[in-house]
Amino acid sequence: MQIYKLLLYKNEKNYIIKMEFCVITRKCLKNAYSKMYVTFAGECQNDFSRMLQDAIFHKRERRGKMKKKRMLLLAAMFVFTFAFIRFNTVDVQAASKYTIYVNRRTNLVNVTNSKTGKLVKAMYCSTGKNYRTIRGTYNTTAKYKWRPLIHGVYGQYSTRIHGAYLFHSVPYYSINKSQVSTKEYNKLGQQASAGCIRLAVTDAKWIYDHCRLGTKVVIGEGRTLKKPTRPKVRVSTKKRAGWDPTDPDSRNPYRPKLTLKKKATKTIAYGSAFNIKNMVNVSSSYASSDALLKSMKVKGKVNTKKAGTYKVQCTITDPYTAVSVTKTFTFKVGKKPKQTTTERKAPTELTTEEKIAE
Repeated sequence: MQIYKLLLYKNEKNYIIKMEFCVITRKCLKNAYSKMYVTFAGECQNDFSRMLQDAIFHKRERRGKMKKKRMLLLAAMFVFTFAFIRFNTVDVQAASKYTIYVNRRTNLVNVTNSKTGKLVKAMYCSTGKNYRTIRGTYNTTAKYKWRPLIHGVYGQYSTRIHGAYLFHSVPYYSINKSQVSTKEYNKLGQQASAGCIRLAVTDAKWIYDHCRLGTKVVIGEGRTLKKPTRPKVRVSTKKRAGWDPTDPDSRNPYRPKLTLKKKATKTIAYGSAFNIKNMVNVSSSYASSDALLKSMKVKGKVNTKKAGTYKVQCTITDPYTAVSVTKTFTFKVGKKPKQTTTERKAPTELTTEEKIAE
């Protein structure tokens, strides 16, 4: 655990400690001596996600030895600060596994390995119109599965970058996964937001799941970023709202489909050929059947030369939406058929009379 540098200075009647990466608690805690109290101050924005900016120690006026009171104050400050940082700070060293780069001009996001610099993931995004997205280097401070945004909309899988700026999904009209704005969704890859960085759900969720608080975020135009290998997806705008095709939710109608063919039998003849790809139907709103079958990963084997029951797990991934579907199929191999042999009669010897007759 990293112990951060503290700055202690006196401002008239108050002792002020400057420290970073602490969560606001909005509490007033009395110490064991009941001679001073601690008040937390800082900008809150209706949540407890912002870093603690200043911890201000107020000391009551009291007759007696000032030296003793100062020693008690410093001792309590040290104990409290150590405990508070230990349990509430973001460990930047632990969070530095990834670095996120954002290009405001090309509207691309690249996630790299902080140690090797190797590209881990590339994404399309929508930054702020007319370069309203802040530029600079920051560290993420909070996460929300759903987050209210300006203009009465909501973002799914939001990660706070700095202040009011976040990574989040394309806006939803309500906290309902089938209510993403179709018009705004098709703007991914170009400037469109009021300042936040919009992403497809699969990408916003990836940052939410894999990038710990304190992850470094670099925003600007100077770095050339790579495009994703996954093609850009567009949705129909006939309806005002719909599903994000990349949402992994099992209710998503855009999820690829994987079923066993009607003609396929679950009972396999002993010694026959077996190929699971020939026994399933696959389909998607975006990818071809060949592309889905090419993506298929299979776990489990069927030995057609050994009678028994076998389970085969198949996973297909839509290359356009990055959404995967997994199904498990059960097959039974029949017993080895018994070999039937026809008895041949042995030739009979001719008698002496039969031989003479011939």
